[in-house]
Amino acid sequence: MLRALAHGTRVGNEGQFTVHEAIRKALPVHEDGEGLWERATADYRYALHTAARHLHTLTPKPAYSVEETADLLWHWFGPASWRTLVIESGWSWDRAEEVLRETAVAALR
Repeated sequence: MLRALAHGTRVGNEGQFTVHEAIRKALPVHEDGEGLWERATADYRYALHTAARHLHTLTPKPAYSVEETADLLWHWFGPASWRTLVIESGWSWDRAEEVLRETAVAALR
């Protein structure tokens, strides 16, 4: 499950990088930057929350609540993590996907 999630969020972030960057750069000057970010990421966050609920149907369940699991998935697989590793730190998309997946698997055992 986490392999598919890591790959899917990687493909989405890689393919939508230009859009994410345009939104990120607009946030400080947009009249409602917080609302813009919430609208831009609502479906993404919802999908990760759905994934967190699914993880809680598996055995063993994550040690965290569904809400905390969703927050952790956002932390690992949200656009900020991909940007930090790939753009700011110069990692390849492949390496970022591998490490983010491994981190999530280790933490959610």
